[in-house]
Amino acid sequence: MNHQMYEIVTLPARRVTGIAVRTSNAAPDCAQKIGDLWQRYLRGGVREALGAPARGVCYGLYTQYARDEMSYLAVVGCESDICPADCVTVEIPAGRYAKFTMTGQVMGAAVGDLWHQIWGIQLPRAYTVDWEEYVGVDAQGNGLVNLYIALADLCQSCGMPMTRPEDYGTEQDGRKSPEYCRYCRKDGAFVQDCTMEEMIEGCLAYAPEAYGDPDEARRQMRAYFPTLKRWNHG
Repeated sequence: MNHQMYEIVTLPARRVTGIAVRTSNAAPDCAQKIGDLWQRYLRGGVREALGAPARGVCYGLYTQYARDEMSYLAVVGCESDICPADCVTVEIPAGRYAKFTMTGQVMGAAVGDLWHQIWGIQLPRAYTVDWEEYVGVDAQGNGLVNLYIALADLCQSCGMPMTRPEDYGTEQDGRKSPEYCRYCRKDGAFVQDCTMEEMIEGCLAYAPEAYGDPDEARRQMRAYFPTLKRWNHG
């Protein structure tokens, strides 16, 4: 098994049709439920019903997250214009994703191990659609898998991940701001008339428990904030 650290990619939208089940990582039958989806897709006639070739690209999707209980809808399928009665179609939104790539034995436990590593990485997740893309997998389960984690928009003033509609600020015409959070933008103007250094100190004071060592957090923020639109004067 070979895999590499992630890269940030921007992808167009796509549609995947397949079979689905609702589960959660904490459910004792989670692995069995998802495994059964793959068995039905690969050997139960679903792939053929969707018109996918034997070694065509197939997908494992995780979407419709209920974040209070961390349940989600798991979907196994392919890109298809056919949607049989027992299938669902999921729109994967365009946007930014963290992309992990693994080659070798990619079916079964190997991808589970990669997921465990991903859970240990601090990513600003959007919780829209996360997905696995299996390419050229043979009968022994060898091939390539790309795993994509949907990334949230980051406020271009304070860096806060905006993961819910109510996290976004507003522009003068009342529409949601695509770039700034509700704490930084209201009715087309910045809520705080401040310098970058004052913004950093405000963030540290607002949620000190989120930053650990304040001196190290301050150093990292001073390096990161100039990359945000509000403070990028280059």
